[in-house]
Amino acid sequence: MQDDYLSATQVTQLKGVSRNAVYKAIQEGRLAAILIADHVAIPREAALAWTPKARTGRRQGIQATEETKAKMATSQRKRWQQRKVQMSETDSPPIIRPQAEPPSLP
Repeated sequence: MQDDYLSATQVTQLKGVSRNAVYKAIQEGRLAAILIADHVAIPREAALAWTPKARTGRRQGIQATEETKAKMATSQRKRWQQRKVQMSETDSPPIIRPQAEPPSLP
């Protein structure tokens, strides 16, 4: 009976995904699960049959084209110019505080 069900952690190890991915699949109804005393139990067959969604984040290792690099550089220069103008408008002279006299030795 115990081997018929897996925990969310066991499914993450089996499928190589995060625990959040497992819980999200359960919430979306893509992965069957039951609740036993506040613990999620996933049928082994369901876990083996489940195919996790592909990652949708930024793909790593793709080089930017020269056109994209040029756009990024132009955009960065504009931001620096805007920041320079903002700083010149809001700059106030530095506050100079008098230094305390060192204590005299007896």
